[in-house]
Formats: sequence, C-alpha cells, structure tokens
Amino acid sequence: MSISFFKKKSTLAVASVAVMGLVLSGCGTNSSSAIVATYKGGTVTAAQLNEQLHLEQLFNPQLSVTTTVKKQVIQQYIVYNRLLEEQALKAGIKVTNTQVNQTVLNIKQSAIQSLYSGNSSSFDSKMQTLGLQNTDLADYVKTLLVLQLYSQKLVNKVSLQSEEQYYKQNLYQFATVSVRHILVNKLPLAQKIATELRSGGSWDKLAKQYSTDTGSKNNGGLYANQSPSQWVVPFRDHAMSQPIGVIGNPFKSQYGYHVMEVLKRTISPFKSVQSTIEQTLLQQKTNTVMTGIVNNLQKNAGIKITLS
Repeated sequence: MSISFFKKKSTLAVASVAVMGLVLSGCGTNSSSAIVATYKGGTVTAAQLNEQLHLEQLFNPQLSVTTTVKKQVIQQYIVYNRLLEEQALKAGIKVTNTQVNQTVLNIKQSAIQSLYSGNSSSFDSKMQTLGLQNTDLADYVKTLLVLQLYSQKLVNKVSLQSEEQYYKQNLYQFATVSVRHILVNKLPLAQKIATELRSGGSWDKLAKQYSTDTGSKNNGGLYANQSPSQWVVPFRDHAMSQPIGVIGNPFKSQYGYHVMEVLKRTISPFKSVQSTIEQTLLQQKTNTVMTGIVNNLQKNAGIKITLS
C-alpha cells in the first residue's frame, strides 16, 4: 500500500498533516461515558479516547501512555476524525467496502512485518489484549482513505513548468557520479596533494598515505556510481559541477579538505523522471494545503480538554 500523505512518522503529531501519522476512527466500546473534551459541535468521551489510545498502542507498541499523550490524541481525534473527516464527506468523498477491506489487509500485513517480527499471532494477541476488533481497524482505515481521497481532490495536479524547474534545481537527485577524492585536515596539505596528482601522482599511493576517509582511502579514494544526494552539500555540489577528468581545487566540508576528480557523471533525462517529480511536488503541495486546513480547523474548534 502507498498512502504517502498519511505515512506514519509520528503518531502524536498534532496540527501537522506532513507528520500526521495514524488517523484513528471508531465509536468506542468502553462503558465509560465521562466527557474528556468538548469542541464546537461535539464531545469526546473517555470510551472514545480509550479506543484511540488502544489503536495508537497497536501501531506503536512502545508507546507510553501519559496525560500529555492522552491530550495530544484527543486533539488529533477531534481535528482529523471529527472535523476534517466531516469536511471531506461534505465534499462528496466516498470509499467502498472493497477499498476498506483491502487496505485493512495491507495495513495488518505491514504492521506484522515491521512491528511484530512477522508474527501474525503476536499482532492478533496484541489486538485481543487491547480489546480491539477488526471492525475497529475497518473504521480506522475508512477515515484514512476518506482523508487521503480528500487531499487528492484538493491537490490533483502540478504544472509542467514547476516540474521542469524542480528538475533543474535538483539535478543531483537524478545523477549517478563516480569520483575519486582524498580527505585531509589542513588546506596546505590538500593543495600539495592536488599538485602531486596533477603532476602524475598515484591516487592509490596518496590516498593510502594521507586520506582520513576510511571508506575510500584503501581504494584510491574511489566512490563509483553513487547518488550525489547522499553526500554532504559541498561534496555533492563539486561532484556535480567539476569538469570530468580534472583535478579540482581543494574545497572544504564539515569533515575537512577534499581533493576531488570526477571520473563520470550521468543525469537521467527529464522525461524519465517526470512522474517521480510530479509525485514529489504533489506531496509537497498537499502537505502545504492540508496543513493550512488542519491548522485553521484546530484554531477555530474551541477545543477544551477536561481530562485531569
């Protein structure tokens, strides 16, 4: 399953769609009807809070339930499950039982593999301990899908111009580069090494003798067919800008001074990565739009938590 907008980064992030985490739904089965929160248009009972906490614990087994956590879950529940979902349904968003059931299976499989060591019995046992039923998961998924489809309705396209601009500004994300470099602590030594290399000095010999980069010093300073996106900015920028086959002037990064030669550099054509760029920009735009909506809902909700 790929629901990038709702990927779990932090289950307790409030008022930030970009890190929304779990979106929880359900009516609650606990017998307690005590009111733990009010807002314009409704209330939250202790039973409903408990169900949200149990779902949080199912997908975050290490969660420590404190008063602070409870208050965060209450706010998350009101803003996403009550207000935002209501707004989405009014906008005509609907999901089918088939969509819900398939997503439940996908989410369970993902949780079992990533959180329960691939043991489905452990997952089922945790659900039983928490008093959760498959219908609770179905309610959770329904809300998840409704909000996903709502975000897609609000943000469904980006311009070709913005895609091309992103491509030009982020070429390093679409490049494969092979470089040799030697890392030292002092600029004068880096300059000396650059001079020796330009005079025919051996990369293998000089790298072994001087380089402090343990990852490449015994390989002539070589990093072959790498993505520059994994490198620190100065190193990345030089790998993308230095002429091929030229010993560049020493430059500084947070690790010291580098002497670099770019051996090979290839960049994927725009057309071959356009769909990836489109998804990236849609995600960014969605996060911006939905975060604004969520912040506005929370600001005007008049949430009052009576939980002690």
